[in-house]
This record gives sequence, structure tokens and C-alpha cells, in this order.
Amino acid sequence: MKTLDRARYIRADFMYQTVENVRLTDRFNTRQQIIGTLYLTATHLIFIDPEGKRETWILHSLISSVDKLPTTQQGCPLRVRTKHFLSAELTIPKERDCADLYTTLNQLKPDSYEKLYCFLYQAPNYLEKIWDPFLLATEYMRMGVPNTDWKVEDGNSNFDLCDTYPPLIYVPAMATKAMLIGSSKFRSRGRLPVLTYLHPNGASITRCSQPLSGFSARCQEDEQLLQCILKANPHSTTMYIIDTRPRINAVANRAAGKGYENEDYYSNIQFKFCPIDNIHVMRGSLQKLIETCEMKNPTMNQYLSALDDSFWLQHIKAVLDAAILITRAIEIEKKNVLIHCSDGWDRTAQCCSLSSLLLCPYYRSIHGFRMLIEKEWLSFGHKFSDRCGHTTTSDSKEQSPIFLQFLEAVWQLSQIYPTAFEFNERFLISLHDHSHSCQYGNFVGNCEKDRLDLCVKERTYSFWNFIIQNINDFKNPLFRPQSSYANEVLLPTITSQTLKLWLNMYHRFESALLPKENISNTLTRLVDHTTSLSDHAQLLEKRIRELRSTLDADQITLSSSATTASNEDADDSDIEKGNQSNKICLPEFDSGLSDVDLCQTQQRDSIPSRMNTILQPPPPPPSSSDVESGFSGDYSPHGKIPLSSFILPHQSSLDINDIPTLERIALELNSIALDWRSYNAPVHCDCSLPFDSAQRKYNCWRCGENFCTRCIERSIHLPGLYSNSLAPVCKTCARSIKSSPSFADFSALVKSKSTDFIRSQTAMKLSRSMVDQFNTLR
Repeated sequence: MKTLDRARYIRADFMYQTVENVRLTDRFNTRQQIIGTLYLTATHLIFIDPEGKRETWILHSLISSVDKLPTTQQGCPLRVRTKHFLSAELTIPKERDCADLYTTLNQLKPDSYEKLYCFLYQAPNYLEKIWDPFLLATEYMRMGVPNTDWKVEDGNSNFDLCDTYPPLIYVPAMATKAMLIGSSKFRSRGRLPVLTYLHPNGASITRCSQPLSGFSARCQEDEQLLQCILKANPHSTTMYIIDTRPRINAVANRAAGKGYENEDYYSNIQFKFCPIDNIHVMRGSLQKLIETCEMKNPTMNQYLSALDDSFWLQHIKAVLDAAILITRAIEIEKKNVLIHCSDGWDRTAQCCSLSSLLLCPYYRSIHGFRMLIEKEWLSFGHKFSDRCGHTTTSDSKEQSPIFLQFLEAVWQLSQIYPTAFEFNERFLISLHDHSHSCQYGNFVGNCEKDRLDLCVKERTYSFWNFIIQNINDFKNPLFRPQSSYANEVLLPTITSQTLKLWLNMYHRFESALLPKENISNTLTRLVDHTTSLSDHAQLLEKRIRELRSTLDADQITLSSSATTASNEDADDSDIEKGNQSNKICLPEFDSGLSDVDLCQTQQRDSIPSRMNTILQPPPPPPSSSDVESGFSGDYSPHGKIPLSSFILPHQSSLDINDIPTLERIALELNSIALDWRSYNAPVHCDCSLPFDSAQRKYNCWRCGENFCTRCIERSIHLPGLYSNSLAPVCKTCARSIKSSPSFADFSALVKSKSTDFIRSQTAMKLSRSMVDQFNTLR
């Protein structure tokens, strides 16, 4: 990126501090240091190498810790760790600058919701502040609810029953208002049992929090509500209650007046414990994993021992085992399952969402996964702000990687079933990063009520809108909707050998540790490249058909002229025969051409020669502004020569006015790159932004080079594409294409075609409605 461009990005924020001659140390090679300038703005910490080799942007809301290290001869080191697993060691030349930077970074952390980044963020032009509404009722209707067994209850419309549940909840049709109120008072935080998933075989998943049972307390309304849940499934006479805590933890909670259900009070209930540790154990486990990943030059034994001591993969396996147990109960035993942990918003959310993912193929699509997150994690109140530490007022003991564990469990499943998921790894990483970044309003607050109070839909951008606008970045090239795994219930066998460390999550900024070529990225690039060439080939075939029709028409014209001339010659011969005696000898006309010249003239007039002449664009006049584009923008619109002025048999009504000119064909041929640069070649974009596993590389469809997301424009209609669809083009190529007058004509044509298409669709709809009305009247 040019210096002016860098300055433009930095000036967009308020500048707090600038420090020169800062050293950025490579963690794996302490001798390799990059010297650059450090900028501290209101929203970012930015390190820029003057030579353009590296540019690192760190959002303040992603910073997890800032630590001072012992002073060295080169200056005062400062270690910055982020929530998306970047560890940067910055050496500041002056101790005073280091102290100021340390203090300011800690002060810039938001201390309230109102100061979060989502309320300040200005999105790119292509991203509008429009929220695609998630209607919980729509998702339940997809599952066939309400029905004879389940009903919708609006008693929580003002969050009276439970302030961390959505306004609408789904409960058994037999349940009364008294049962719901009584159960709510008997459950921790008022989180009574409600429906979260209904399987086609009638078995259901319900969720709640632990009962306030203590050692002997009971609640008849809660017992009756569970019997109603049991009777809502006609295929089974028993049901499971899955407590996702270790038994010892559940027993310990009894001393605090909480605990778990007494089997003597709940008839036809089978009780099971799935030992998943609490948030404090998970927080410590992640910290040990981070320390393991940051080890400098460890031996194999040291690294594997440290990884094993973190117990991270063991915890992931425990979550997956619980989800598989629930899936088997629903699919094979056809029994209802009630899931809870302590308060029902951490381990319960993990198990409910993972078991739904295994049971229902819909949730393995991008749209379905969004519905799953909205339902299980947002509507039913996972404490994102507390677990992710969005503000300084959040208790550090409340922070825990619960959502990260869920995403990693999904990633582990995608490694076992690579063709069963529509989304890719980048989608999961983006979900994790933006749950911490507060760039979008979706993950702000601890429940739906918090987000309504903050008016996030009116004041912030939506993460899902960002996903929709960049949907191709998050598609799995291996996904096969027709495969058996994509349409079936998944029941994997999880062993210790099955799980592996998620390198692209925890080592994403260490390019030396990652594979030199990512298979998924390579396949995505091949799919995009094939799409580009196929679309371009369709246009070329269309042009060839037009040229062939034009030449055939010319041949017909020449043949008719020749026939007319032969008839006239026949008449002349009759006259000559009649006037043989009066024949006058005329001298032969000399063309002045030799036999070789005559032969060349005939070759120039031949059909292949004429086709080559039409396909070959005229040489452009020299223009420095268009050297890069490959075609000149100085053509006069008055000099355009249409190839055809009639409607061809294969043309649609939208193609009637699409008469190509020589300039237009030149524009089409030069607007598509036939060769694309490999993804594994560049480490940084031209703007110096480093590529990592979460940062997608784009190939410009016109020049074929690699670029990052901020150097790509997506609103360009390339003339060389038959579909006239939008294509990713680098900003340099976009400026070059737009500077051509031929492109202005092409854009006007695309716009007119779009208008005609909309009108034709509207007319068809009107005609159909008129026919329907006529049939109704009859």
C-alpha cells in the first residue's frame, strides 16, 4: 500500500500516540526483527514497516493482555496478546514512550456497552446497516411446531417468566400457565424446561437450568411439566435427563440449595451425568494451551507433554461425547431428552446445538448454522459479554472459552465428515473472532433482552449481513449436498486418535507452522477460476455464433448477387448470338495488379480472413493511462462498426440490442485473466497486510494476481462474462476498466437488461395472477 493510502486509513481514527523505530520480534527467530512505526488510534494499534513488508492492525477490543517485559539494550519490550491468538512483542526505544503506551492501551478498553466498537464502526459501502430479521417462530415452524403436542406460549413477552429467554417459548400443549410459573420459580435463574429441537420421529430436545432442590425440596408443577414433556412423544414411555456436569459438582451444588432432580419424585425418568467441567476449568485449560503454542523451540516430548497437560482436547472430546449420547437417544431410542447444567447457558448450549447439528442436515448449511446460533446461543441467552470479556467491568472469573469449544467441536466434526458441511473453516474462525471483536452488534450483551435495550439492530451492523455479502468466501468446496453424510444423522465414533489440534485457529499467525498449501483454499480458487473461464467461454461461443450468422448472411447475399449476374450473362449471350455479325471487340481492362497481388486480394476477401479481421481489435493509439489495461479508452463512439444489425435465431429478447462492436469485443477479451497466480506464492498483500487463515486471498478476475479483501472491489460487471455477474477485481484493474468509454456503454446495456428482465418477470406474475383470478371466477 502506498504511504498516502496508509495515512488515509490512519487518519480515519483519532491519533493518540506515534512511536518511531519500534522493533517487532519474530517469536520463532528472535534475531529477525522488523523496525517500523507504531500508531495508537482510538480503535486500533497499528504497526507499519516503512519498506512495506508488513502491516499489522490490532483492534483494541481484541486485546486480552498487555505485559511489560524486562528492559533490554534495545529498549523496553511490550508483549501484546489478543483474543484471536496473536502474540506480538514490541520493543519501544524509550522507556517513557513504553510506559505511556502501556497506560493508554489499558485506558482505551471500553468500560461500558456504549463504548464498544460496534457503535463506532463504519462499514464499507457494500455493507448496509440492514438486519435480516431472525424470527424464532419461523425456525419452529420449519420443525412443524406448533402442533397437537407442542404449543407456543407468549407469557414471557415482557420477560416476566425468565429475563434470559426469548419472548416466545414453546412448551407441551398439555402444560398449564400454573405449571410454567411454578417450574420457573423452581429452576435457577427462572430458566424452566422449554422445547429447542423436535425430530421428525417425534422425539424432542428440551433445555433448562438446574432445579433449586437442595437435599429434599421438590416442586409439583415442575414434576407435572416434565410429565407433559414425556407424554408429548407418543413413541416412548420414558425420557432422559442429561446433567452435563460432573456428578461431584452437582452434589456440591446441593449444599447451596441447588443440585439436580431427585429420581424418586420424577417417574419414568432416566438420569445421566455427562462430565463436562465448568467455566473456570475451561479458562485454565485454554491458558495452558496458549502457553503451549507460545513455547520457543520445544522438543517433541516437551510440546506433546504440554499439550496433554492442558487437557484441551480431552475437554473437546467430553463435549462431543455428550452430544453423541443425546443424538443416539433421539435417533435410535426415540426418547425425549432434557438437558441442563448449572444455569443452562454454557454446557447446555454446547450440547443442544451440537446434538441438533448431528441430527439435522439443515443446520450443516450456512443459513441453517446461522439459525442454530441465533436460537441456541443468542435467543436462549449465552452470556457473550461476560464470557468474552467485552468490557472492563466484566468479571475476569466469568470469562471462559465456551463458544470457542463449540466451534472447535464443529470443526472436528467437519474433519471427520468433510463433505457434510456447506461452510468452511474460515466461517468458524470469523464467528469466533467477531464474537470477541464487537465489530457487529450480534454478540453484544448476555441475552436477547440486553440487545433490545441497547437497540443494536438500529445502531449497529449485522455479522450475518457481512456473511451474506461475502457468502462465497465461506463455502466449503468439498460440500456435496447429494452425499449420504449430508442428508443423514451423523453418529461419529470419537476416540483419542480422532481429534487433532486446530492449527489454523491457534497458530494462524505463524506461517512457518502452517501447511504451505491449504487444500480448501486451493479448491476454492480452482472453483472460482473454473467459473470465470466457463462464463467467459459462454460469451465467446455466443460471439462466434453471431460471427458465423453474419458471415452466412453475407454469403447468401453474395450468392444471390452471383445468381442475378449469371442470369444477366445468359441474356447477354443470347443477344450476342443474335448479333454475332455485329460483335465489337473491346480492349481488355488492365487492373494494374500482378498475379501475386490478385492472389493476396482474394485471400483478404476470404471468410477466415474476414473473421480474423473482425476478431482482431484495431491497434490503440499510445496512451500512458491505459498501458496496464491492455486496451485504449480513446476510441470515438461515432466510429463503432456493428457486426450485425439483425436479430439472430438464438438471441433472446434481452440480446436484441446487444450488438457487439470491435471496441466491445476488445474490451471483452481483455477483461478476463486466463492464468491466475497460486495462493501459496504471496505471504503479504500488495498493501502489506499479511495473509493468515482467517484472511482470504482473492484472485483478481482481470489480472489474476492475489489481493486481500480491502484491495478488492466486488461491484464490477466484467464485460467478458456471459452472465454479467459481479466479479472480484482489484482496485487498479477496476479504475482501468471504468476509464474506457466502451465500459460506459456496456454498463448502460447491463442496466437496461436488468430493467427489462424485472419488467418481464413482473408482467409474467401479473398475467399469472390474472389467470388465477379468471379461474377462480369460473
